[in-house]
Amino acid sequence: MSAMDRHEQAYTYCAFCPKLCRFSCPVSEATHTESLSTWGKMTAAHLVAEGKRELDDSTAKAVHACTGCGRCKSFCKHENMVGPALFAVREQTVKSGNQPKGAASTLATFTQAQNPFGPELAALVASWRSETPVRYPLFPGCSSLVKAPQLIEDTIVVSKAFGAPMGVSRVSSRCCGYPLYAAGAHDAFRDHARANAAALESVPELAVLDPGCAFTFKVVYPEFGVHLKTNVRTVVEVLEENLSHAPQKPELPETVGYHDACHLGRGLGQYDQPRKLLSRAVFAVHEAASIRSEGGCAGGGGLLPRTMPEVAVEVARRQAQEVAPEPDIKVVTACPTSKRMFERAGKKSYDLMALLRRWVES
Repeated sequence: MSAMDRHEQAYTYCAFCPKLCRFSCPVSEATHTESLSTWGKMTAAHLVAEGKRELDDSTAKAVHACTGCGRCKSFCKHENMVGPALFAVREQTVKSGNQPKGAASTLATFTQAQNPFGPELAALVASWRSETPVRYPLFPGCSSLVKAPQLIEDTIVVSKAFGAPMGVSRVSSRCCGYPLYAAGAHDAFRDHARANAAALESVPELAVLDPGCAFTFKVVYPEFGVHLKTNVRTVVEVLEENLSHAPQKPELPETVGYHDACHLGRGLGQYDQPRKLLSRAVFAVHEAASIRSEGGCAGGGGLLPRTMPEVAVEVARRQAQEVAPEPDIKVVTACPTSKRMFERAGKKSYDLMALLRRWVES
């Protein structure tokens, strides 16, 4: 049975649906293109699965026009898993060699460097060697290691202030493998996940900073038959559990808009934990019209910034406007990729850890 065969029912249900979730797809809303709606993409996949349509360049582009955010599932009576179903079609584009250029280049970089960015992660991890005992081994994710090292420092400072000191674990030199999964390189992803599971055997517990990595470990790995012995938890949930040990500080006199990161919220169900942390740190939290399971997407998942960069930025711009409609409201997110996307869209944003650090040091 192929990967696409496992999603046959989802393709069929979406193809014969009267587009009831049309409004929920961030890509189709940003492009105003029917072929890139959930219905359009899944209908294309259905026709390919039925042998009624060739997986040509146009179809390959369509099935890559998905962040995997899962928002459509929140409005679907059948709870169709559209992201995984479209990622399965991407596997066929890998084999046929007609991936969009951005996806192909990501796979090429990963094959060479074992991460999507290129730099050697082991050297970056070594620079974070802790000089004091830590309670939780920290897995920042390669995005933070390469693109946002300040976020790692913020996390370490905040965790110490909360009585739950963290230090970067040496296993962080291995990417979780999400880019392989999103690109459709599923055989390579399975092998990578198994190698990571072996490397993690000696690590009983891991605090993961990037929600995308935590989601990959906890949700995607088991879907590929890889089950970690390590107790994987997000940094957000560890800090929330230790909130009673946090410093007794006055709230920062700020109003922020909170963005429910897709993998943290819909992926892992962690909606309350970041809000509890924020409510201690700031005067007020502005909630968008659509939040929690119905919350919008920042455009950073599913390789969209690499395959359709302008669309990804427009997705982020629209979400930032909903989360923080006033100029004096800053966007706060617990996802480093979302933060980068908001800033690419021209909206000042903060990572939750950076805001918490300002609070504990105030």
